[in-house]
Amino acid sequence: MAEKTVLVIEDDRSIARLAEIVLNNKGLKTHICLDAGNAVDIARRLGPDLIILDIHMPRRSGMWVLKRLRQDSATMDTPIIVNSVLTRRQSIEQLKKMGASEFVPKSAGIEALVEKVLALLET
Repeated sequence: MAEKTVLVIEDDRSIARLAEIVLNNKGLKTHICLDAGNAVDIARRLGPDLIILDIHMPRRSGMWVLKRLRQDSATMDTPIIVNSVLTRRQSIEQLKKMGASEFVPKSAGIEALVEKVLALLET
């Protein structure tokens, strides 16, 4: 797999850094965005191959970001994995209707997230 770029939109520095380390070790170029308010602009400029998105963030919610990413021609087709503490089936279904490609609960761990990232990037 040629070097692919992943944008991690996550306000928790430790979670974002862990994702960055693990994804870099898998040969992926990883960028972190800690602020949902800047996420859409960063995604537009970066043009990532995949986005990992948290939902619960200060200032702007991940749902707001997801909606804007799907409305923007530069990111409307970019795979987006929502990685969140949400577990309610209704919330997950809503995220999928809004355009999330996949959902990985944070409780599943970094291994499950990385597995999903690699699977989406190979397709």
